[in-house]
Amino acid sequence: MPPEALESTFPLSITVLSYIATGVLVAILCLLIVMNSKLSALSAKLSRSTHAEKTEETEEKEGTQPEVEVDPGTHFEEFLNEDPERCKLPKKLQFTAYRAWRTAKGLNWSK
Repeated sequence: MPPEALESTFPLSITVLSYIATGVLVAILCLLIVMNSKLSALSAKLSRSTHAEKTEETEEKEGTQPEVEVDPGTHFEEFLNEDPERCKLPKKLQFTAYRAWRTAKGLNWSK
């Protein structure tokens, strides 16, 4: 082959390779964009699902009145039985009233 023939095909092959490489890179970029959009949609769906679960849990917690847990026969049970309205008080107020009740009865905290 004459040297002139090699010189004329060499730039053509580089041009073809550059077009092919550009096409491959554009295809990869398109795939990445599609994958990114699918991941974004999945993330949004997961976020909505988690938010809905938290909302349901909060509604369930708000709907129920916490019950007072006491051992049978304790002074605290006696305190609550004297006035049933005390059960409806918030814990902090129950404890404050219980301390005052114990002081009025002359009870100390040791057994």
